[in-house]
Amino acid sequence: MSNGDGVTCADGSTGSYTRQPVVAVVGAAGSQVSVMVASMLQLFKIPQVSYSSTGAELSEKPRFAFFSRVVPPDNLQAQVMARVIGALEWTYVHAIADTGSYGERGMDSFRAAAAENGICIDGDVQKISRRWTEKNFRDLLIRMHRTRKARGVVMFVDEDNLKRLLKTLDILVAEGHTELDRHFWFVASDSWGIKQSVVRGLEHRTYGAITIAPMVREETGYLEYFRSLSPKGFVFLEEFFEYLGCSETEDVKTFGDCFDMVNVTLKQESYVPFVVDTVKIIAKAISMYIEDDCGKTPFHKCSLAQSGFRGERLQKYYRNMSLNKNEPALIDANGDGIGRYDVFQLDINGVYQKVGKWRSTDDFLSVEVEKIRHAFKTAHGERPMSVCSTDCPRGHYRAYQDQTCCWACIPCDTSTSIHNETSCEECAIGMVPDRTLHFCVPIPPVSMQWDTTWSLIPAAFSTLGIASTIFVVSVFLKFSNTPVIMASGRELCYCMMSGIGMCYVLTFFLVSQPTVITCSLTRILMGLSMSAIYAAIITKTNRLARVFKPDSAQRPRFITPKAQVGICMGIVSVQLIGTFVWLFFDPPGTMVVFPSRTEAVLTCKATTSHLLISLLYNILLIVACTVYAFKTRKIPENFNETRHIGFTMYSTCILWLAFGPIYFATQSDFRIQITSLCMCISLSGTVALICFFAPKVYIVLFQPYKNVRTRQSAVGRLVNQQMRFMSQLTYNPDGCNSYQPMSSNQSYKPSTEESSHTSNAPGQLQTRAIPPHVIEQLAASLPINDKNDLVKKLSLQDKLLNNNNNNENNEDIRRRRPSSVHTVGAVANGSSITHIPPRSYTDEPKSSMIRQDTAKSRASLAESHQVDLILEEIAADTNSTFL
Repeated sequence: MSNGDGVTCADGSTGSYTRQPVVAVVGAAGSQVSVMVASMLQLFKIPQVSYSSTGAELSEKPRFAFFSRVVPPDNLQAQVMARVIGALEWTYVHAIADTGSYGERGMDSFRAAAAENGICIDGDVQKISRRWTEKNFRDLLIRMHRTRKARGVVMFVDEDNLKRLLKTLDILVAEGHTELDRHFWFVASDSWGIKQSVVRGLEHRTYGAITIAPMVREETGYLEYFRSLSPKGFVFLEEFFEYLGCSETEDVKTFGDCFDMVNVTLKQESYVPFVVDTVKIIAKAISMYIEDDCGKTPFHKCSLAQSGFRGERLQKYYRNMSLNKNEPALIDANGDGIGRYDVFQLDINGVYQKVGKWRSTDDFLSVEVEKIRHAFKTAHGERPMSVCSTDCPRGHYRAYQDQTCCWACIPCDTSTSIHNETSCEECAIGMVPDRTLHFCVPIPPVSMQWDTTWSLIPAAFSTLGIASTIFVVSVFLKFSNTPVIMASGRELCYCMMSGIGMCYVLTFFLVSQPTVITCSLTRILMGLSMSAIYAAIITKTNRLARVFKPDSAQRPRFITPKAQVGICMGIVSVQLIGTFVWLFFDPPGTMVVFPSRTEAVLTCKATTSHLLISLLYNILLIVACTVYAFKTRKIPENFNETRHIGFTMYSTCILWLAFGPIYFATQSDFRIQITSLCMCISLSGTVALICFFAPKVYIVLFQPYKNVRTRQSAVGRLVNQQMRFMSQLTYNPDGCNSYQPMSSNQSYKPSTEESSHTSNAPGQLQTRAIPPHVIEQLAASLPINDKNDLVKKLSLQDKLLNNNNNNENNEDIRRRRPSSVHTVGAVANGSSITHIPPRSYTDEPKSSMIRQDTAKSRASLAESHQVDLILEEIAADTNSTFL
C-alpha cells in the first residue's frame, strides 16, 4: 500500500519494492475490527465488504463511505427481536449488552424498536466488559431476579461472554439458588445465533432460548471443497487434523477421509455462505469494471492496469446487484445487506428449531407463537408472561409510573365514566357507560309503573276513597230531606264531596306514564280538588263567624244557600282561572329529568316551583279555614260542626307540614316523591271526609232517633233565654206586689206564698202590657231598622191582653209565634188574664227588681237583638230544624 520509501535491507542497502495495488478488502468478521479497518481504508478510498459485521455504527456512511456488507445491520436484527417479543405479548424485559460498538449500538437499536412496540426495559441496560469476573456475573443475575417481574432477557453479547454468563447461572442454581432455575427466558442476537459452542453442556439451562440469525443456507460446494482439503501447508489445518487424530494414519490424506474415519459429520458455519457471496460479488464487480474499461483488450495491456481501480466506481458495481437473475440484490444502495432473518428456539436436546422468519422485502414476521410458549414449560394453562403490570380489570384505568409499561390500576366510577387505558372519561348528562365501559349510551327514561308497590298502594287507597265518597253522596241523596242533612248545608257539602272525589281521582293521573293529557289534568285537578274542599269550608266558617259575632246590629248579608254556593264558586274560580292562565303561558308537556347521574325520569314539564305556585292558593285557603275554625270554636253546642271543621283543618295543616320535608328531601327518588304527593292529597280528602261527613252519616244510619225536629237544644234554649227577657218587661200597675214574671216553663208551680198572695186578689191577677214609655225607651237604644221589630214583639202582648176573653185567639197566637217566644195564657175573666204559672221564686218580685231588670235588659238587648231576630226568623220557617 506504500511505495517502500525508507525501507533498508539487512545489509544496509536500500530496499526495492514492487507495488501490489489493493482493489478491495473482504472482511472483517467482527464489527469492532471492521470499524477500525474501514476508518483506515477510508483514507485510501479502498472498498471494503464484510461478510459478518452487523454493527449499526457501520451504516453511518459519512464516516464509512467505502464500507459495505452482505449481512443486514443490527438495527434490522433488533427490529426482529422486538417484534418476536411483541408477538409473545411481553412488555417488560431485561437488557444485557457488551461494551463496544456491537453490543451498545445493537442495544440502542433494540431500545428504539422496543419503544415502537410498547416494550420497556427493566432499569438500565446491563453492560458487560471483558474484565468482568465471576462475581460480577453473579451480582448481575441476582440483581435481575429481584424485580420478579421481567423474565425475558434480551442479549447483544458476544460468544465468550455468553458462555461465562450461562456458566455462572448454572453454578448459582447448583449452589442452592433454585429460584433462578428456569426463571430467565433468553432472546439473543446473531452472536448466539445457531452456534453449538455456546450451549454445549448447558442445554438444561438454555432450552427454550430464542435466537436470531441471518437466513441460513448450506453451501454444498464449500463442503465438497473442505472435504478435499489436505492439511499440509496450512498450520491451523494441521492442528485441527491432529486434534481429530488423523495425522498418524498414512492412508488418510484429506479431511473427508478423516471425517469418515472418526465418524464426524461436517456442519458448516452459518456465515460461510456469506463469505462465499462476498467473494463472488466482489469478483463479479471487478470483472464488470475491467470489461467496461478494457473491452476485449487483455488486462495487462489495458490502461486500467496502470492507473488502477477507483473505489467509488467499483462499489457501484456490487451495490444493488444480484449474483443470479431473478434474485434480490445482496447489498442495497446504502451498502447494507438485505434483511433476511430466521428465528430459532433451542429444544431440550440443544437442537435449534426454526420457529419463524422475517424478510425486509415484505416486512412481515412469521412466527409460531404457541410453539414458542409451549417450550417454556410453565404451569398448565399458565401463559409465560414477562410484564411489569398486568392489564387492569374492567372499570379501572392505568396510572403510569416511571415507564409506560408499569402502572397502577385506579378504579373508575363505572356508573358515570367510560375508561381507556390511561384515564376515565365522564359521560355527558343523560348518558351512562355501556357494559364494556368503552362507550357512552343514552339512559332510557323511566316512570311510575302500575305493577310496583309505589303505584299500587296509593291507587288502592284512592279506590277505597272513591268508593267511600260515592257512599256518602248516596246517603246524602237518599236522606236529603231529613233534619241532619238539611241542617248541614247540602249545597256546600256536595261541593266538598266533589273536591274530595277529585283528590282521589288525581292519584291515577299522577302514577300514570306522563303524557300531554295526563300532565294537563294533573295541573288542573291538583289545585281544583283542594280549592273545592276548602272553599266550601271557609264559606261555612265565615257564615257562622258573621252570624254569632256580628260587627253591627244589622242582619248579616249573603247567608242564604244560594249566596253561599255563589261565594264558594267564586273562591274556586280564582284557582281555576289561574290554572288555565298557567296552561296558556306554559303549555303542558313531558320532559326528561336526571335526579342522579345514572337515572333518567320521564315526568311532566311542570317543575317543583310550579307545584308550589299551584298549591300556594290552597295553602292560603287552609290557613284562612284554620283561623275561622279557631274563632268559631265557642259558638253554641248545636253548631258543633265548627268543631269538626277545626279538627279537619288542624289535621290538614299537620299533614301538609309533614309532607313538605318528605317531598323536598327526596329529590333523588321520584317514586317516593310521587307516592308521597298522592298520599298527601288523598289523605287531605280523607280527613275532610271522615271528620266532616262521618258524624252525619252515623246519625242518619245508626241513630235515626236524633234525626228529628226538636227545640230541646242549645239553640232552643238560647231563644228561650232571649224571650224570658221580654216576658220580664211586663209589670202590674196596681202595685209591685201583684207582679209576676212571664214564663214559658210549663213545669213551673207557684209557691205557697205566691198562691196565697194571688188568691187575696179579687178574681184573677190583673195585668197590663208593657207601658208605652218603656217601649219608647227600649226603642231609643236600638237602630232605626230594629225599632219596628221591637214594637212588633211587644205589641204582641198588648194584643193578647186585649183579647183575653177569646181562647181561640190565644191558641192562634201560639201557632203563629215561635215556640221559643214566651207568651201569656189568657183566661176569659173580664179584662184580666191569667199568666202561665211563674217560676218558683220564693219571694214576690218588687218594683225595684222590675227597674233593675229593665235596665239590664236595655243594655243587653242591643247586643243580642241581632241574633234574636235571626233565630226567630229561622224558627218560624217550617223547613228549618235546630239540632
